[in-house]
Amino acid sequence: MEAAQKELLEQKGFDVDGTMRRFLNNEALYMKCLKKFLNDTSFEKLKEAYEQGNCEEAFKCAHTMKGFVSNLGINELYHLLIPMVEKLRAEDINIQEELKQLESLCQDTYKTIENL
Repeated sequence: MEAAQKELLEQKGFDVDGTMRRFLNNEALYMKCLKKFLNDTSFEKLKEAYEQGNCEEAFKCAHTMKGFVSNLGINELYHLLIPMVEKLRAEDINIQEELKQLESLCQDTYKTIENL
């Protein structure tokens, strides 16, 4: 990974060093997994479940997404998803504001990864 790429990720709140330890310093694997984030459908499925009022499915999607972003060191998304997952776990589907924040942050994250 180039120094500029690492710097960009760190500026956006990615835990590059911690993630690289989990990836056994395999930069190619880390970059491949980051690119897979661009095709992950968890967020779209979460929005769909929310729109349908399906709290159980919304919880599953948010929980999946939380695990994925945690493994990739995308800390801002992870920290936004923690309370959302807990809210949904308690069967509280009132997550409209959180979804707005999540959508904005996801779009920023997509752009960051695309620019690598």
